[in-house]
Amino acid sequence: MKAAAVLYVKDIDRVSAFYERCLGLVVADAAESYRVLESEAWTLSLVAVADEVAATIDIAVPPRRREDVPVKLAFAVPSIEDVRHVAASLGGGVDRKDDEWDFRGCQHCDGVDPEGNVIQLREPPAK
Repeated sequence: MKAAAVLYVKDIDRVSAFYERCLGLVVADAAESYRVLESEAWTLSLVAVADEVAATIDIAVPPRRREDVPVKLAFAVPSIEDVRHVAASLGGGVDRKDDEWDFRGCQHCDGVDPEGNVIQLREPPAK
């Protein structure tokens, strides 16, 4: 068993591409209404919201940050700077270098996926 999270999304293909290309998750299972992405450490299930719900969701470009939710997904990455460039090319974003902080020996920075869901990136200390 791995740790797992479920994220409800409007555009499953776009959000899946973001997590695959930015954060190295791979597709473990897929259907029209869901996509299961995995790493060695955990599983992220993306579930498409119903069409009637999706019609009520406005995704801005760039995406508006959804800060009124009680969950933030956090990912270990080799380089926050490298993810910053990939995220922007996929419709998401990573906060500025000036917004990064050190906590428990790792560099941290927040960002958003293409639908505005807040993510946190954690870069290990340089060796």
